[in-house]
Amino acid sequence: MLNSSRRYDVIVVGAGLEGLLCAALLAKRGKQVLVLEEAPTSGGASVHIHKEGYTFIQGPTLFLGFERDGLYDRLFTEMGLSLSLLKREGLLFRKTQPPLQIVLPDHRLDYFTESGEGLDELKREFPDQVQELAAFGAEMERWDEIIRPRMHQAQRLKPGTVRDWIRAFRARMRYFSAVRTQRRQPASDPIRRHGLVPEIGRGLELLLLIFIGKTTEEATGLDLIHLLGLIRREMITVSGGIPRLSELLVKVIQECHGDVVYRQPVSEIVLRHRHADGIRTADGEMVHGTSVILNLPWPSSTDKSPQRRPYALYYGVPDRVLPFPMKDHLLFLRSYLRPSLSDNFFYLQVNPVQDHWAAPDGKRALRVVGYLPESDSPNREILKTLIPSVTSHLTWLMPFSEGALTFLGDDLGETEAAARIPLKLAEQVRTTRRVARDGACYYLTSLKNLYLLPDLGRRPVAALESARSALELANQVAKNF
Repeated sequence: MLNSSRRYDVIVVGAGLEGLLCAALLAKRGKQVLVLEEAPTSGGASVHIHKEGYTFIQGPTLFLGFERDGLYDRLFTEMGLSLSLLKREGLLFRKTQPPLQIVLPDHRLDYFTESGEGLDELKREFPDQVQELAAFGAEMERWDEIIRPRMHQAQRLKPGTVRDWIRAFRARMRYFSAVRTQRRQPASDPIRRHGLVPEIGRGLELLLLIFIGKTTEEATGLDLIHLLGLIRREMITVSGGIPRLSELLVKVIQECHGDVVYRQPVSEIVLRHRHADGIRTADGEMVHGTSVILNLPWPSSTDKSPQRRPYALYYGVPDRVLPFPMKDHLLFLRSYLRPSLSDNFFYLQVNPVQDHWAAPDGKRALRVVGYLPESDSPNREILKTLIPSVTSHLTWLMPFSEGALTFLGDDLGETEAAARIPLKLAEQVRTTRRVARDGACYYLTSLKNLYLLPDLGRRPVAALESARSALELANQVAKNF
């Protein structure tokens, strides 16, 4: 229930991953926090979708950035949670080897995070590229050692001595120099420079597409170094995806005496002398707060950068038709020759056998993610033309599935419905500055103590960007007190 008589330190409108992380950090630091969500559940656009007895997750289940001493590990420690214990119990986090498979027209590679096994797999598929792969990997690791400490550091520690200060200053200068250098070149440059065959280049491009949403020509060298550094350390599966992770954060907020209220639309921001002073609900109730954060849905109107529009198709598939080598997460390229991504590149996600709740007995829930082509036609019309092509590609990938696949629908309705929540509130103000550093992103506005925190998307790597953004904004908001 909404307690309108209580004055809060921070009011967060929208219970996406970023908003909940920021709220949980502030609540753990002793702030009085209120989270309002128009939908009946938390998690933003990453919701559970139920179709004919199957349950699909509208968002990532495979994550980067949860390794030991990584950003999430440190944030969880601050919130009083043990990431290592949650992994060990296997209730929420699961680590499997290999976590991901890449299928090219003439190659099938299991992508291991352990370097030894991963190198053995590459040697098996590309025996003539061993030296080139070793040189490429060594260069990526050298750059990663410079970039990673600052980009993933949860908090900046003040140097204690002059020697510490000099060491920190040199590391910072190396970081800035590396970032400038790598941002100037496309990710394709080091691939060509080390003489990697086109097949390896396309495999790396599939990783960039699913984790960052860019091709090797669009991504920078910094994107490639960042991604390969994360993948080299760990990939984990979150059972239930962001909705389950959100439930954990909601529990942290409530244990710190914060409030999380669902089915509570907000009509306007309350102002006082050009300061945000709270919000007014659609029922007319006014709730006062010192700071207000709008957790904008994805895709956010504040993000002016061009983005490919992903789509998801849902299938039911019998267990018996899944090929034995096929993994739960699979990147699939049908042809080297087709330039279009829309009917050539797919990310397949099959629910793990242990997730019995996701499908009827003897069945598996299969989610296929691709990209819509750029077109002026409505997305629904475009998708209708893609569905037969996607289904035929699936039968090529799973030869015994012809006639056994059950098409259950797509995600367009759910995506469009999820994008309505706090955008109207954001239209009441103008942004004055975009704060973007070390992977973080949030906006200062024309109203003091009002911040915009955009959902950074549903890509797996975006969960790390979300954590950085939530941490930086929590630090900024904490300065108000």
